Amino acid sequence: MSRHTLKYSALFAFAAAAPFATPAIAAVTINGGGAASQEFDYAAPDVNGTPVSEMSLYNSAQSQVSFGTYWATISGAAQAAMLTDDLTCLENKVTGANGGNCSGTLIGGANTVHYGVSESVFNSTQIATWATSSVGQTAAGNLIQIPAMGTGLAIVVNDTNVTNNNQLGFSDNDLCGIFSGLITDFSQITDSPTAPAAGQFKLVYRSDTAGNTFSLTNHLAAVCTTGNTNAGVTFTVTSSFSSLFPGGVVTSKIPNAVAVSGLANLANTMAGLLSGPFPQAISYISPDWTSVDSATSSAKLSNGLPSPLTVAALYNGSTLFLPTTTNIAAALKHPLLGSNLTPPTNATQGANPALWIPIIQTASTGYPIVSYSILELPQCYASVTVRKGMIHFLKDHYTKTSYRTIQANNGLVSVADSGASKFLATINKNILANANNWDTNIGNATACAGKVGR
Repeated sequence: MSRHTLKYSALFAFAAAAPFATPAIAAVTINGGGAASQEFDYAAPDVNGTPVSEMSLYNSAQSQVSFGTYWATISGAAQAAMLTDDLTCLENKVTGANGGNCSGTLIGGANTVHYGVSESVFNSTQIATWATSSVGQTAAGNLIQIPAMGTGLAIVVNDTNVTNNNQLGFSDNDLCGIFSGLITDFSQITDSPTAPAAGQFKLVYRSDTAGNTFSLTNHLAAVCTTGNTNAGVTFTVTSSFSSLFPGGVVTSKIPNAVAVSGLANLANTMAGLLSGPFPQAISYISPDWTSVDSATSSAKLSNGLPSPLTVAALYNGSTLFLPTTTNIAAALKHPLLGSNLTPPTNATQGANPALWIPIIQTASTGYPIVSYSILELPQCYASVTVRKGMIHFLKDHYTKTSYRTIQANNGLVSVADSGASKFLATINKNILANANNWDTNIGNATACAGKVGR
């Protein structure tokens, strides 16, 4: 994790604590974190005393509960922290303590994990782990994962012929070739409005278990075939890019591949501030780390400046789309291929965390690589104050204009403006309340009876 991300985590911790310097009653802290791609929506520090992130905005209005440090790292660390109730899975990944691995010995207390943020859905193995774990179902009730925001995945390019976001265009065939090693030279891109300068490029990929990789492979798994993919590579949905290649070695198929760990490190690498410069390169990243959203996003490079990264438009049919919030929202509303596109309809379905996150692999219009970021929660909390605080925050997150504005500023689409809007009523009735008597809501008295909670 970069110094930049650690700096923002520390700044947010200070900003979060400031409003409660002299409280009548000490505020209870809500612990968690996760995907760095959501960091500046959830946890950017105040600007001139004005909250510019959701958690800071929430904290400034509360007196009994507050969000502490948002440990901005990777989706895999958020999932590990939630499954083991070990906050060090997040802390150590950021600070480097214990080699960046979970400590595994400090369960409970100040190390309790109250929430996680991810762009990767829990898989069947992880859900089964929760069901049998002493810190999962036994202690904290149902595992809850719900859509938080809609997002896209930007394909960023360094090339001397490409200076604006609307110049370079990639088709699905291009993407399958680029990310499998079938295409390694810009001269092989023949369907772009602007021809990139010929020459071999470096493919910069995430070496960690990243939600951005999950979003990329979720799309590639649907559109790539043996005809447009390098022999020996088959795209499956995964958070680990290297797992797609023989022996886990990306360079076995992409000789010019470069591994980078961490979202901020990748942005800084592509900008020539780390491990570079790479004048000919392609990578994938969240839109708020690009020039598409640089005017409003709180994301900054290690030099303190907005990201200048140039984004390739992607073909959907014969039309090119950039990953703007408008184009992301259009795709989220018009899924062509995916799963879980409608919310659960009964208590049995509602108790299954796999059914709460819409998965979109392709869309009939708009920007073609889209997904939903995820809030991960336990059903049962040990503290009534934390339980009420989480429910209050979720209601604000989904409904308040000020929160939705922060989301849009960081290139994210509110659930209400996406195809998952149909999930909102079900979330309100069955996660934030128990209107249908499913007993799947946060803090349900029946489901949480006898459980210690988080």
